[in-house]
Amino acid sequence: VFCKKQKVLDLASGEGAVSEFLQTLGCEVIALDISKEALLKVKKRGIKTVLGSVEEKLPFENETFDAVFWGDNVEHLFMPQKTLKEIKRILKKKGKLIISTPNMGYWRYRLHFLFKGMIPQTEWYGKNSWEWEHIRFFNKNIINDFIKSEGFLFNNFYGVSRRRLDKLFMNLFPEIFGMIMVVEVTK
Repeated sequence: VFCKKQKVLDLASGEGAVSEFLQTLGCEVIALDISKEALLKVKKRGIKTVLGSVEEKLPFENETFDAVFWGDNVEHLFMPQKTLKEIKRILKKKGKLIISTPNMGYWRYRLHFLFKGMIPQTEWYGKNSWEWEHIRFFNKNIINDFIKSEGFLFNNFYGVSRRRLDKLFMNLFPEIFGMIMVVEVTK
């Protein structure tokens, strides 16, 4: 998806691990995050940074980027569709968007809901459900409807998991055996 010389935005970059990886692929990377502390760490990796919020108008001109990586952030937003509209605005024609988020269609999460009657905690830090930072929950169908709501074209769906059992079936059923889902779409 990401090729040399592409201009790529790492949206909600955190400390810049993905930004650094993209840079090693030869991409021209800009990392945007709301945390000044995180962006200081990104700068130490040699990556250009922009302080900003994904929940506001993005500080870029129309059709600036070849690709946007929006990793593990959509599930935290009150109005993710506003952000999706902004991503569409700043992507070039035929630009790519990669979204990663927890997959509520994951088989273990389904069993948890079946037996406990509640959505499982995907943040893994032991807080009560009303204290969770994840406020949106996606599976393959929901994320597909979400991206289509802004006219993006669905390209690929990938599942990600470190569990051995999941890896055995991941290629056949990524929407069930992927703890995390990664979606690739085109403007």
